[in-house]
Amino acid sequence: MNPSTPLPLRSIAFSLVLVTGIAGIAGAQTLPADSAQSAVLASGLKKAFAAAQAAPSASAQTTPAPSDGPYDNWRVGIYPIYVWLPYGIGIDVSIEADDNGEGGGSGEIIDSRFDGAYFGGFYASKGRFRVDGDGLWAGFGGDRPELPFLQIDANVTYFHGTAGVRLVKDLYAVGGLRRLAMKYDIKLATYPTFERKPSIWDPVIGLSWHTEGGRFLEFHAVFEGGGFGVGTDSELSGSARIDFKPLQHFGITAGYAFLHYKLEDTVRNRTFTVNQTLHGPLFGIGFYF
Repeated sequence: MNPSTPLPLRSIAFSLVLVTGIAGIAGAQTLPADSAQSAVLASGLKKAFAAAQAAPSASAQTTPAPSDGPYDNWRVGIYPIYVWLPYGIGIDVSIEADDNGEGGGSGEIIDSRFDGAYFGGFYASKGRFRVDGDGLWAGFGGDRPELPFLQIDANVTYFHGTAGVRLVKDLYAVGGLRRLAMKYDIKLATYPTFERKPSIWDPVIGLSWHTEGGRFLEFHAVFEGGGFGVGTDSELSGSARIDFKPLQHFGITAGYAFLHYKLEDTVRNRTFTVNQTLHGPLFGIGFYF
């Protein structure tokens, strides 16, 4: 019998053959034992034994449950030290004049300064799914010594979390939220210092690529867009890094990241607009489980 025959049909065929064999035996017991009857008996028994041997092999060919192969196990990475050094800082601000027509203006910094930035992050993945999270504090600013004079001091704190589903191999579609809490102190021309503390939640979506589980190397890249007028008007972010693991559960990571957003904040009929870009190298240490 063809091994590809469905198991229910093979069971029915086995039953019929077995009945045929038994009928042959019964017929041999009631008729004279000549050569024709012996042939019928031998044929029935042969078919019955052949069907009995085929039945176990059919059950052994049951299709195994699908598996994700190397993605079956949990993979976790924790980055307690994850430092970002955005040497490229661009800030362009615009402040609407007050009701008296004063205090307004716009400008872009020429000389930037960086006070420090700290990251911390983690990832966890299993099967088709993964989650990523990271937090950032950054202090920076800039000056425009030319007219109109501009001085900006800024602090940004954010938390970013996404969940992703694997599309093909190491490519994931991701979506999540970014929490941005900012403080700007702006001195424009001879006007008093203008202060704003906008805090927003931004939805983000994007694609990421993660090659994990290697004994010595991992590769991570992500590109996201968000805001959509919910929090910021728009935002773009991306990063790419390589993790080198000289030990099984310990490694170092290094790469490059950028963040750009445009934000409008209106208080007492005065609109504050900022276009800000940060980009630079990042590095840290990781623990892998």
